[in-house]
Amino acid sequence: MATLGRLRITRAGILFIVGVLVLGGLVTGAIFLVKNHGEAVRRDQAVQIAEQNLKNESEAASDPSTPAEGTDGAEEVIPGGPEEETGATDTTTIAATGNTAEALPQTGPGDASSIAIVAILALSVAFYVASRRAAHQG
Repeated sequence: MATLGRLRITRAGILFIVGVLVLGGLVTGAIFLVKNHGEAVRRDQAVQIAEQNLKNESEAASDPSTPAEGTDGAEEVIPGGPEEETGATDTTTIAATGNTAEALPQTGPGDASSIAIVAILALSVAFYVASRRAAHQG
């Protein structure tokens, strides 16, 4: 067995270090995956809303008997535009276009993933304790 200073590196210690590195990589990857998935869902919803607005406007413009909506001089907020990203929206603009705020979809780890994370954490603590006991006994 190799020694590092006064510490003896055991097989359980090496497995613990490898386990911690793997867990760190998995957690980091999961965070990026959840973040990217949430952004993709919001982007898809913004595209759907924009397509629906364009469809409604084209139908209203093609029917000459109905006046076009939103011609009172107010600007239209484009979903995903710079006003939405910075959070600087005008309430009169939202009221003029008739858009209502909807709840964002729930993203993130589900129940099974949180249980798996806690189980992996408990397992790594158990390996650490076993490694410390083996170092003190041997």
